[in-house]
Amino acid sequence: MKNWFFFLLVLLLGACAGRHGAVSPEGTDERWQKMLTASAAAPPSPYRLQMSLRFGVEGDTRRVTALFWGNGNGALRLDVMAGIGAVAANILEDGQHFLLYVPRDNKAYFYQGAARPLLNAGVPIPFTLRHLADMLNGRYAPVFGAAYSGSANTTARGTRYPLTGGPGGDIVLNADGLPVSWRENGDKAWSMEIGYDDGTPPLPQRLALTHSNGNRAILLIKEREPLAVAFSPDQLHLALPENAPLLPLARYKK
Repeated sequence: MKNWFFFLLVLLLGACAGRHGAVSPEGTDERWQKMLTASAAAPPSPYRLQMSLRFGVEGDTRRVTALFWGNGNGALRLDVMAGIGAVAANILEDGQHFLLYVPRDNKAYFYQGAARPLLNAGVPIPFTLRHLADMLNGRYAPVFGAAYSGSANTTARGTRYPLTGGPGGDIVLNADGLPVSWRENGDKAWSMEIGYDDGTPPLPQRLALTHSNGNRAILLIKEREPLAVAFSPDQLHLALPENAPLLPLARYKK
């Protein structure tokens, strides 16, 4: 009887190992290097993305669309629409300077710092616009860091790497070196699943974000438009009405 139990245990362990597919230390480093290589092969360049965003808690969600554009470096713009032709918010990020204008209220809000102002602006994305632009355009190293910390381990989806820089936490890379998930450290934290399009190279098309408090968001790229000509400063500028008060972002009510 004991021999049969031992035999079944060996079979079970072997099946689990087969499902997860052990990755050697060399293979672990190779996957990470693939991510760095992919990032280097996607230099900053002009782009325009049409996106949809559904967010909220289970049973209570809403949907908006957005236009996201920039030259890859410098100022970035995001316009959020709540309906056909109805602009809910205009956003500008330039370095650590963040500006939000809400046409409905004719109020503008500003923030300066390295935190994640989109969350305070009612956009449930735990990244800066710079990091969001880098990630959606295939530049993963600027977002997650150029090196990982400690030992990587194998999961059902790929290899998990503890992060030393960027947002912290850890990411999972698939066999092609593409990030397929990320999660923060701590109890009150975000996690993200990343889906890719069929392009060459594949680029992120779907971000599924979940917070431990139940908040969720799904960001979809509806149309991706690489551009040959850079946007002018005027096209990236966010002009405010003269009578719009300029308030700290902390006073924005979602």
